[in-house]
Amino acid sequence: MKVALLACLLWLFVESLEKCPLKPSSGSSIDIDNKSLISILLEYKEWTTSKKKYLNWLYSDSVAMDLMQGAIEFGQCEHIIGTSTSKDIWDCLYIIHVTQCQGINVHYYYWELYIKKWDKQITISKHISSFLYLHYYINNSGQKLDDIHIVHAILLSLLQSGVCNVMKQNLLDKSTALNLDIVTAELLSVHDCMERVCNITKTEKKQKTK
Repeated sequence: MKVALLACLLWLFVESLEKCPLKPSSGSSIDIDNKSLISILLEYKEWTTSKKKYLNWLYSDSVAMDLMQGAIEFGQCEHIIGTSTSKDIWDCLYIIHVTQCQGINVHYYYWELYIKKWDKQITISKHISSFLYLHYYINNSGQKLDDIHIVHAILLSLLQSGVCNVMKQNLLDKSTALNLDIVTAELLSVHDCMERVCNITKTEKKQKTK
């Protein structure tokens, strides 16, 4: 929706960056007493200019409102009853589609965080990145998730792999407290080391079979 509004040069009205001009009087109330013709014409020109700006703003804002009203589902129309500007409609829809949905989706993020397992079909770096994305989504939904929970979730996801046993020993040997940076760096280092050993072993076996 935002893309369509930007394409039509209407996003400034939705964001209230294009301020609504002051509403001019309904009719030209120019006092012609004791005024020259030039003064009267200048005041009339100023009134017509301000009225034109106001009507142009109303037209553009109503077009933005029509675009959003035409894009939403019928069941959502009741939420925007009483809105008078495109910003009002956008704020109502933002609450429905973003704020409320984030509160619902956060439960699925927690669920995925603790059931995720490394299936070795993706690289270990991508596996770690998926946890960092979940961490971002949970925090972005308004909840605070400490790094140590991500550390535990990553280690739990590696229980069925040989990497976990090496990781546990290496981490126990370290005197520093566990944090996300240390665990991810150690995990990448252990995995790369095991990959190199595995590749060397495969190469040696091939040479022996020749």
